[in-house]
Amino acid sequence: MYDYRVLFKRVIIPTLNNDFVPFPIQKSICTGWASSNIRYGGDTILYTGCMYQIAYLSSRLAEILEKLPENFIYNALNLTPFLKLYKPPKAELDRAYNILRNISNSLKRNGIDFGYLYEDEPYSGALLLEAGFYDEFSTYAKKVTLKLREKGVKKIITVDPHSLNAFERYREFINNFDIEIYSYLDLIKDVGGKVRITDEFVVHDSCLYSKFLNRREKYRDLAKKEGIRIVDDWMVTSLENSLCCGAPLEVVNPQISRKIAEVRLKQLKKVSKNILVACPFCYANLSKVNDKEVKIKDIAEYL
Repeated sequence: MYDYRVLFKRVIIPTLNNDFVPFPIQKSICTGWASSNIRYGGDTILYTGCMYQIAYLSSRLAEILEKLPENFIYNALNLTPFLKLYKPPKAELDRAYNILRNISNSLKRNGIDFGYLYEDEPYSGALLLEAGFYDEFSTYAKKVTLKLREKGVKKIITVDPHSLNAFERYREFINNFDIEIYSYLDLIKDVGGKVRITDEFVVHDSCLYSKFLNRREKYRDLAKKEGIRIVDDWMVTSLENSLCCGAPLEVVNPQISRKIAEVRLKQLKKVSKNILVACPFCYANLSKVNDKEVKIKDIAEYL
């Protein structure tokens, strides 16, 4: 088992500081969803953090690293070109792009004006925060804030819970952080008509959205507006009993992360074989252990 702390120190942190991405990737992977009708920059931006785009890659990364020699992993000169060659499967990338386009189109339909930073969009640093590298997160957050201010950004609309949480936490590390942070869930009121869905879905709640960011009812209400029927079980889906999918542990301990995902999927299957998520990493980690009996969908796929 590789030492994740060495991986962070030698690969992830330098890559963040140099390129504003969590690990070496082709930046075109992050921006491929955006069409030319989204302007560059502006005071309000739609922020993807490349989270939906790389969630599948990130989910598989720990499994890949486990099979590589330690000296290969810890040598950034070896690992960087290796990772730049690795892409998410086309089906997964198309799915991510569709979700981002759905969110973008829904925001426009609701009268929200925004731009996008394309390849200049900096990663939020969520991985540092969630792995406990607080000093490094503080330093990186200041760099990101400076970059955003240079671009004239005053408001950020996030599409995932990890980015939202990271930006909300900037205020703890930057005294004068004054950029307004929103989730797309806060801004979409009109879903543009209900979709025809005959199946009932059980919701796997994002821990960040539901337990820390007070958005649990936001995405559940949005799903209901879309015409999705939700079935609950207090022992499985209540705020008190809902469990994590295990994704935050992927880089730290992939074996435990996988076991948690298996337990959580088994719980959810007892309620329904149709699972609804609101986080790209919940989707990726549960999909990793899915036996194909279960259909897992993101709420934004139905926007």
